[in-house]
Amino acid sequence: MNILEKFMKDSIGVSSVMGEVLIAGIIVIAFGSLFVIMTYIDKPVDSTRLLAEEWIDAPSDTIFLRHAGGEPIDTKDLKINVQINGTNYVYSSSNISENLGGQGFWELADVIQIDTIQEWGIGIENEEGIDVKLVDTSSKEVLPKYRIGFSPESSTGSSEDDLSVNDSEYDLPEDPVDFEIIEDTVVPQEDFISSFTVLGAAIQSGGYDLKVTTQFIVGDDILDPWQYSLPVTGNVNDEEIHVWNLSATYPAGTPVTINCKSWIWTKDSKKLSTKDSDWKSYMEVSSSSYSSNLIVLRNGDAVPTIPGLDEQPDVAEFIEDYVGDGKLVLEGNEAIFLFELGTTDLHSSAADFQDFVVLMSIDPAPEN
Repeated sequence: MNILEKFMKDSIGVSSVMGEVLIAGIIVIAFGSLFVIMTYIDKPVDSTRLLAEEWIDAPSDTIFLRHAGGEPIDTKDLKINVQINGTNYVYSSSNISENLGGQGFWELADVIQIDTIQEWGIGIENEEGIDVKLVDTSSKEVLPKYRIGFSPESSTGSSEDDLSVNDSEYDLPEDPVDFEIIEDTVVPQEDFISSFTVLGAAIQSGGYDLKVTTQFIVGDDILDPWQYSLPVTGNVNDEEIHVWNLSATYPAGTPVTINCKSWIWTKDSKKLSTKDSDWKSYMEVSSSSYSSNLIVLRNGDAVPTIPGLDEQPDVAEFIEDYVGDGKLVLEGNEAIFLFELGTTDLHSSAADFQDFVVLMSIDPAPEN
C-alpha cells in the first residue's frame, strides 16, 4: 500500500466516526431544545368547572342555588349579582360564606338560600323578574347554571330534602347569541330578542342636572319607550334604573343601535322647570356611527378609570355590579355602552363618559 492509498483509507475511517458524532450531537441538541420549549410554554388558565342549579320560590321570597357538580368554589372568589325587577343587588363573598355556615368552599350539594326580603327589603313577585349571575372574581367568569322548576307545594317551611323538582320543568340555559359590534352597532348573528337596562346617568352644568333621553333602533323600527323628544317626560337622568324589553323578535343580521340626547334649559330661570318646552337639545350621540363620544365594553375589558366631573360619580360606580378584579364580568350576550353627552373635547375633565350608561342584552328568539 502506497502512502496515498493509506491516507485515503484513514480519511474514510475518520469521516465515518465524525459523522456518527455529529448525528448524535444533533439528536441531543434537538431533544434539549424540545425540552426547553415544552418547559417554557405558558400553560392555559383553567376555567372553573361547575354545574349549578337555580330555583326561585316567590311565595317565600327566596332564591336557591345548589352546587350540582364540578369542583368546589372558594367562597372568597365568589359573588352573586341579583337583578330584581330591574334593580341590581350584590350578595358578597362574606354573605355566601356566612350562608354556608362559615364554610370556605361551596361544595357539591351545598345550597345557598337568599331571602330577598331579609337581605334587601324587596319581595319576589314572580321568577320572570329575577336574573341571577354567579361570578367567579378570580377568573372573571360568569359561572354556568340552569334554572329548574320549583314545586310550590314544598315551598313553605321545607328543608333541603323536601324540595322537589319536576324533570319536565328543567329550563336549560341556551347558548348566548353571538353578535358583532361594527362601528358601535350591534349585529346579532341569529334570530334574537333584546333588553336594555339603563344603569344610570349623570350630567350637570353649573351644579344643575341636564335632562337625558334615549331611544333604540332595531332594523327599520324606531323604538321609543320613554319619549325621546320630550326632555322632562322622557328624562332618565333621575337616579333610577330603567328596563325595557323588545316586544318582538328580529332576524339574524338586524342591526341594533342606541341613540341618546342631552338637553339644557332655554334660559337660566328655567333650570328646574318641569315643562318640556323649557328645554332644548344640547348634544346627541348615536351608536349607529363610530363616535369618539361612545365607549363599548364587553366581558374581560378593563374598567375605565375616568373620574366624574366635579362631585359626580365615576363610570366605575355605575358598573360596579359587573366588575371583578378591575375587569368587566359580563355574559357573552351582553355589552355596556358609555356615552359622553357634554363635550366633544375628550381631553377635557368634563369628558367623564357616564352621562348615559346602558346595558344591552341579546338573547335567542324563543321557539314557537
